[in-house]
Amino acid sequence: MAGTWQVEERMWPGPDAAAVELPPAIAHRRLIGGKYLEEVMVNRDSKAPADAIFQRHSFLNFNAVTGRYEYSSLDTRAPQLMTELSAAVGAAPLGPDLSLQGAEFLAPQWGAARNVPFRYRLTLGELRDGRQTVRLYLTPQAVLPPREFLAFEYVYRKTP
Repeated sequence: MAGTWQVEERMWPGPDAAAVELPPAIAHRRLIGGKYLEEVMVNRDSKAPADAIFQRHSFLNFNAVTGRYEYSSLDTRAPQLMTELSAAVGAAPLGPDLSLQGAEFLAPQWGAARNVPFRYRLTLGELRDGRQTVRLYLTPQAVLPPREFLAFEYVYRKTP
């Protein structure tokens, strides 16, 4: 999974809403100490104002003590540390799709609403033919109906 990736991004603003194409990004992934995958993603839309360009720093690791995958990220679009955990998988390697459950986070703005609490779940798709899809599902805790919906999709393509 290490290397440089071009990333297509889509966002769904709510359940049953149409997808919104977001500017493409570049993700740089590197393995640290053979144990942690670090990713730095940067929006590369040169037409966007400086405050619209985002960065996300994330780490993925397997915790041998708990037998779980752990993922933490900090994204300038919602500046709060987000941490997700997989179900216990024992010593199993990364499977075809990995689902990580998050806690609650507060979106500073979601549509016209402000300070909207969500529960979230992240899925890391299988890496196949230099391509991987990562999806973020949200469940609103207020304002919208409390049913999970696909909110973000990131399609990674490894650059040569």
